[in-house]
Amino acid sequence: MAAATILGSGGFVPTGTRETSSLLLRDDAGEAAVVVDAGTGLRRLITDRASLLEGRTRLEVLLTHFHIDHVCGLPYLTELMDMDVTVRGPGAELYDMPTGDVLNRLFAPPIMPVDLAQLEVAVGELGVGEDVGGLAAAFGIRTRRQDRHTNPTLGVRVGDALTWCTDTEDDPLTVEFARGSRILAHDAWGPPAAPGHAVPAAAAQVAVDCGAERLVLIHVPPKADEAALHREAAAVHGDVTVATDLLELLDL
Repeated sequence: MAAATILGSGGFVPTGTRETSSLLLRDDAGEAAVVVDAGTGLRRLITDRASLLEGRTRLEVLLTHFHIDHVCGLPYLTELMDMDVTVRGPGAELYDMPTGDVLNRLFAPPIMPVDLAQLEVAVGELGVGEDVGGLAAAFGIRTRRQDRHTNPTLGVRVGDALTWCTDTEDDPLTVEFARGSRILAHDAWGPPAAPGHAVPAAAAQVAVDCGAERLVLIHVPPKADEAALHREAAAVHGDVTVATDLLELLDL
C-alpha cells in the first residue's frame, strides 16, 4: 500500500494557505519516499518531517520541469543532509541540456554557497516512458512529455491510482495517458485562461474523457476564487476537489 500527500497545491506564488507545487509518495512497507516537484511545499519535509518521512532514509525528487515555482524548494534539501537524496529532472529529455547543468545555475555562488555535489545530492536524468527506474519504480511511475505549456513539462502517472498533470493546458494526449487512472490531478488556472494552463472546466473534461473517478484541481492560482474553481469544474465532472496542502490521496 502507498499513499500520496500534496505538499504544495498552489501555483507560482505561495500564500498563507498554499505552498507551491510538490507531491509526496510513500510506500508504507519501505524506507524510501519520492517527491514530484520541489516547490516551496518541499519545506514541509523539514517542518513536518516526523509525520511525513517517518524515519525514512532515502528520498528521490522528480522534477516535471524547471520553472522557479517547481524548483525553488531544492535548497531546502540542505536540511535533509542525513538522508540519501537523489534529484532527477528532464533536462536532457526536454531541453537538450543535462539536468545537472540546469541545476548548477541555482546551486552556485552568489545564489547558493554550496553546490549539490558538496551536499552529496546525486543528480540524474528523468526520461519519458514506461519505466523511469530509480525509487520511482516501486510506485509504477511513468511519464509523458507535455508540450502545451510555455516550456515543455512532464506528466506523471502513478500506477492506475493517480495521474499528476501540472503546468499544461488541456490536451487530448493527456486523456490517453491518464485513461484508467482513478484520480486525475490536473492544473487549473482561471478563468481567464493563462497561456500553458487549463481552465477548470477544461481540466474536468479531460477527467471525464479519461474516465477518472475523481478530479483534483492542482497548481491553484494565488488569488483564486476557490468556490468558482469548484463550481466550473463540477458542472462537467461529478467528483471534484480543489486541492489543499496536506490533502492525502490514500491507497495508491
